[in-house]
Parts: sequence; structure tokens; C-alpha cells
Amino acid sequence: MIERQLDVPTGAGATTTFIVHPDRGGPHPLVIFYMDAPAIREELRDMARRFATSGYYVMLPNLYYRAGEMELGPINPDPNHPSRKKMFELMNGLTIDMVMDDTDALLAFAEADPAASTAQVGAVGYCMSGQFVINAAARHPEKSKRRRQSTAPIW
Repeated sequence: MIERQLDVPTGAGATTTFIVHPDRGGPHPLVIFYMDAPAIREELRDMARRFATSGYYVMLPNLYYRAGEMELGPINPDPNHPSRKKMFELMNGLTIDMVMDDTDALLAFAEADPAASTAQVGAVGYCMSGQFVINAAARHPEKSKRRRQSTAPIW
């Protein structure tokens, strides 16, 4: 497996993105893995690695880069705790338009990487990021495969 973390240029700056894919047999179909509200953390990197072991080129972008945040650390379950309030503030600071602009930048980056194939693109998201998966599919219908696969919905 090849893993790297780098800054992908966007219209609003650069999003630090964890990228993982098999080390041979490419190009590999792209999966954009949108983080959930607690932000990038090792559990999400592990999930991205599991997709990659199935033959995918996975991009896990930091959606909070505009606020200068990367990893929030443990989130206290108390709704009044400062860590939870900060998470909700960051989450509510995102818009679909912002994330779709980031998606376009991620696609452009992947199109220039010989290890990635963007002929068909999958996306993964849940909780906060479920809406981003649906909007990305609507924004890029040309990437659609018209059938679903069990590991990652294909646009």
C-alpha cells in the first residue's frame, strides 16, 4: 500500500488530504471519503486503508482546513463541553457549495495522478458527510455507473 498525506490545492487554500492506494495494478478507481463531524482521526484513516485493500485509490480530505483545524481529538459526550461545541461550530461552518468546490479540486488532483482513475468515482460519507456524497453525485453525473457496489456507492 502507498500512503501519503499532502495538501491538495483548492480555490479556498489547500486541504490536507490522506491518500492511500495499492502499490501496483493501477490506475485504481477513485473513492472520495468525506469525514464526519469529529474530523480526521486514525479510525477514518484505517477505514480508508480497508477500501484501498479492495483496489481503490482513496482520498480522505480535511474539510475543516478553512478554519485551520485538522484533528479535534476526543469529543466529550457532554453537549455543553467546549470540544463538542467546537465540533458543531466547525460542522455548521461548512456549506454544500464549499465542499463541492473542494470535490472539484480533489477530482482534478486525482485526474493528474497516474495511480488514480476518475472514469468512475465512488464516495463514502455518513452523518455530517452523507449530504456531500449525494451532492457530489448530482454535481458529477458523468461519473455514474448506474449500479451500486457493496463497498462504495459509485456515482
